[in-house]
Amino acid sequence: MCTPCNRTYHGREGRTYKLDLPRPAEERLPFLCHLTFTAAGQGYGELVQLLWDAFSVGRIDANADNYFTSCPEGSLQLAELGRHFTGGSWCGVGEGRASYYSETSTVTASIRLFHAPSTVPFEFRLRFRFVSRNEAVARLGKPELPVERGSPVPGTYCSRNFYECHLKQCRLQSPNYPGEYPRNASCLITVRQKEVPTCKHAMISVKSTSTGPVGLNAAVNTSLSVWQDCPPERDRLIFRDGARTEDAVLLVYCGGPLPQITARGPAMQVEFRSSPVAIPLGASSLRLELELRVVYVDSDGLDYAKGAQGCHFFVNGTGVGAKRSGTIRAPLHALPPGSSCTWNIKGAIGDRVWIYFSSYSQRDLTGNGDNNASAGQSAMDSTPLSLLCAVKLIFWDGAPNTGQPMATLCDDTPKLCAHAALRNITRSTRPCTEDESYLTAAPSLTLRMETVLGTALHPINFHARYEFVSTLQPGEPWGDGVCSRVWRKARTGEVMSPRDVRLFGRGGSSKLDCRYRVEAGSGERVRLTLHNVSLGESTMCMSDSDPHTGRPRCVQEVGSREARLVLYEAPWRDVKVPRACLCDNTSHLPLTYISSGRAIEITFLVDQQAPHEDFDTLFFYASFELIRVPECPRKQRIRGEGGELRFIMPPLSRPDIYCEGLPWLVEARENRSLFVLTWGWFLPLEPPTVSPESPSGTGIGEQKCPTTNRILLYSGWPQKLLKVVCPAEPGAREFTVHVFSEEWLGATEEGKWPGPPRPPALLLDFVARESGQAAASWLEISKSRAALRRQLRLPERGVITENETNGMPSHIGDCPHKCPELGACIAASLWCDGYEHCPSGHDEANCGNGARLLGLLPSTVWLVMAGVAGIVTAFACLFTILISRSKARTKRLHYKGTKKSKKPRRAPTEETLLGAAS
Repeated sequence: MCTPCNRTYHGREGRTYKLDLPRPAEERLPFLCHLTFTAAGQGYGELVQLLWDAFSVGRIDANADNYFTSCPEGSLQLAELGRHFTGGSWCGVGEGRASYYSETSTVTASIRLFHAPSTVPFEFRLRFRFVSRNEAVARLGKPELPVERGSPVPGTYCSRNFYECHLKQCRLQSPNYPGEYPRNASCLITVRQKEVPTCKHAMISVKSTSTGPVGLNAAVNTSLSVWQDCPPERDRLIFRDGARTEDAVLLVYCGGPLPQITARGPAMQVEFRSSPVAIPLGASSLRLELELRVVYVDSDGLDYAKGAQGCHFFVNGTGVGAKRSGTIRAPLHALPPGSSCTWNIKGAIGDRVWIYFSSYSQRDLTGNGDNNASAGQSAMDSTPLSLLCAVKLIFWDGAPNTGQPMATLCDDTPKLCAHAALRNITRSTRPCTEDESYLTAAPSLTLRMETVLGTALHPINFHARYEFVSTLQPGEPWGDGVCSRVWRKARTGEVMSPRDVRLFGRGGSSKLDCRYRVEAGSGERVRLTLHNVSLGESTMCMSDSDPHTGRPRCVQEVGSREARLVLYEAPWRDVKVPRACLCDNTSHLPLTYISSGRAIEITFLVDQQAPHEDFDTLFFYASFELIRVPECPRKQRIRGEGGELRFIMPPLSRPDIYCEGLPWLVEARENRSLFVLTWGWFLPLEPPTVSPESPSGTGIGEQKCPTTNRILLYSGWPQKLLKVVCPAEPGAREFTVHVFSEEWLGATEEGKWPGPPRPPALLLDFVARESGQAAASWLEISKSRAALRRQLRLPERGVITENETNGMPSHIGDCPHKCPELGACIAASLWCDGYEHCPSGHDEANCGNGARLLGLLPSTVWLVMAGVAGIVTAFACLFTILISRSKARTKRLHYKGTKKSKKPRRAPTEETLLGAAS
C-alpha cells in the first residue's frame, strides 16, 4: 500500500529526481493525489522545475465551455504557495514533454481521477529538480545582465507593473515562463514611463525577442491569429493604447509571429488571458517573452498624435519664425481599427504648398488579408471586403470643406520622388519633378489617411517633405520675367531675390535671371544700399576694383558658370550703363550708390544651378530711398548732324553740377552712322592690375595715363563698352582719337543692309575721379553708294569721278560733301559753316566769303537757294542752246547764198581774236 501521494518532496540543487504515479485501482476511485515540491534553499534550491516524461489523465470534452465540465473523468491542477489559485486544469493526453517552472519555492500538483474506463490510459511520470535563481537564466537573465520582469501586483496571480524601462532590460513574460502557464489565468501588465527628457515624448513599444530557448517560441512556426481568430476559449493577448482597460484596443493576438506594436503615449496595457477550458498538458500556445522598449521622439514633432481624441497634425507656417519646410511621416505608433489621421499644412498668404514623398510602403502582416480584415471591419459596418481600402489617402488643395480634391488613393502609392531619400549633407540628387510631387494653388494643403483595419497588422510608413513656396515679391511685376519687379516713385523699399524654390536648382530650374528697376520722380534720385550677396560655393569669380573707374567689376574664371549681380544706371528707359558688378560673397559690402538719373536697375543672374542650391545659398538683399536732388536741366540724349561735348571736373556751371555723372547718348538717324573725335589715347578694355610702382594708371607701351579720369564709349543696343580713352588736353592734334560706331566697319551678311535693327548710337561716359577736363565732337556720317557697294561686294555701276574746281567738290554720284580722311559723307549744312567738322578741317579749307556766308545760313535756306540756282542754271542752258542753234542756221543760209568766189576763206586765229579783243 505504498504511494507517492500526499507527500512533500525536497532535494539538492543540481540533482534530478524521478516520480512515477501508477494507475489507481478501480476500487479506489475517486482518486485524489497531492504532490508537494518544496525548495528549501541553502543548497536545496529556490525554485522548482517539473518535467513530465508521460502524461495522460482522463479525457477532454470538446463540447464543454468551462473548466468544471471540460475534464469529466479526471484532471491535473497546479498551485503555488502564496499565489492566487486560478482553478484551471489539464487533462487528456499530453503533447510532447511538458515542463513547469514555479515562481515560488513551493508548488503542489493535485491529480484527480473520478472514474477511469479501460479505454482511457493513465500515465503520470515526471522528473523534478530544485534550482537556484542564478540558474534560471531563461526567466531572470544572467547575473551580470538581469531581466526586469516588473513589480507583482498583490492579490493577483500574474499582474505586473513596469516602470522606467529605458534604464532596464524589461521583458514581458507569460506566467511561469518558460514553462506551462495555468489555465483560467488573467494578468494585466501595465508599462509606464514617468521620466521623460525635456522636449521629448515617450512611447511604449512591444516586440518579440529576437532569440529564445529552443522549442519555446512556438508562435514562430504557426500562422498569425488575431482579432476574430481569438475567441474567448483561446489563450490571447490584448494590447491597449493606454494604461486603462477602457483605452482603445490596438490588437488582439493569439498566435503566430507577433509584429512590433507601439502605443501613442508613455503607457500601455497588455492583458494576458488563458482560457478556462482545459487543454492537454504541453499545449500552451502563448509561452512567450516580449521586449519592452521606450521610444523617444521630439515633443513638437509630427511623429505621434498629440490629441487624445484623435490623430490630428497641424503645421502652421504663418507665424513669425515659423518653419518654412519640414517632414511629415506616418505615425510611429499603431492606430486602432477604424481610425484616421489628418495633416493640415497651412501657409501664409501668397504661399503654395509643395509636398513630395521620398518613401512609401504599405504592408499586410497577416498573410491572409481577407480573413483577418473581417476582424477589424465587422464591428463597423457590413461593407463588402472587395470595396474596402485598407488605407485611403485623400489630398485637398486647401481646407477639406472649401478646397478642391487633388487626389484620392485606395491602397495605392502616391507620386513618389524616391531619389530624394538619397540626399544628405554630402550628396545631392536631381530635383523632384511635377510628376513626382504635389503642388497646391492655395496656401494650404490637407492630407487625410483613413485606415479601416488599423496599422498594427497593416502598417503604413511614409516619409514626405513639405515646403511653403513663397510667391510674394515686393514691388510690381515688370517685363516678361517671373521674378522681375519694378518700384515706381516708392519713397522707400526693399529689393531682394525671390524665395520661390521653383526658380532655383532644387526646384528644377537651371537658370535664375531676375531684373529689378527702381524709378524716382521728377527732381529725385535713388540711393540704393546693397547689404549682402550670396552666389553659392560653385561660382569661380572674384570682384575687384576696375582700374579705369574704381568701381567693382567681375573677373570670372574661364569655363566657370555665370553668377553675378550687376547694378546699372538707367538714365533712359531703353538705356542702361553698368555701375558695379559683384560675383563673390564678401567684397565691397555694404555698397551704397546714388543714381545720377531717375532710375537704376539690378540684374541677378545665376546659371548652371546645382540641384541642392536654393534661396538659402543664392540671394541678395538691398534697400533704397528716394532723395531730393534738382533735375538735370540739360538734354543729354541728342540727335542731329554734329555737335560738341565738353566735360569738366569739378563742375562749375549749374547744368554741369546737376547733370554730373549722367552720360551723353548720341543717336544717328536711319541708315547713318556716327563718328566721334576726342583727344587722348586708347587704353585696353581689360587692363592688368595696377602695380604699386605705377599708381597713376595703365598705359600702352611706355606711355602711361597721367590722370585717373577716363572717357568710356559704348556702342550698340544694348550698350557694350567699345573704347576706353585716357583724356588729353582738347585740341591737341597729336592726341586726336577717332571712334566710329561699331557697324561702320562691321561685317554684314550679303544682300543685307549693314545697319543694325535700330539706328546706331554712341554713349559717352566721363568718369571723373580727379580734377580735369575733356572734350569730344561728333558727326553723323554715311557711306557713298560706291563705298557701300564695295562693302557689300556688289558690281560697280557707272563711273564716279571727283574733281576739284576752285576748292569746291564736283562729284558725279551721291556724296557732294565728304571728309576724305574718313571716307564718309557729312551733312551739307556742315560744309563751310565756319566750324571744322572733318578732323583735317577739309570742310572749311577752301571756303570763300560767299561760300562761308552760305555755310552760315540755315540748312533750309541753303536748300531753297540751291534749288533756285538750279532752276536758273537750267533756263540759262536752254536759252544758250536755242541761241546757238539760231546762229548756226543763219550762217549756213549766208554761205549758201553768197558762194560765188572760189578763193579759200581764212579761219580766225588766236592772234586775230586777241587783236579784235584789244
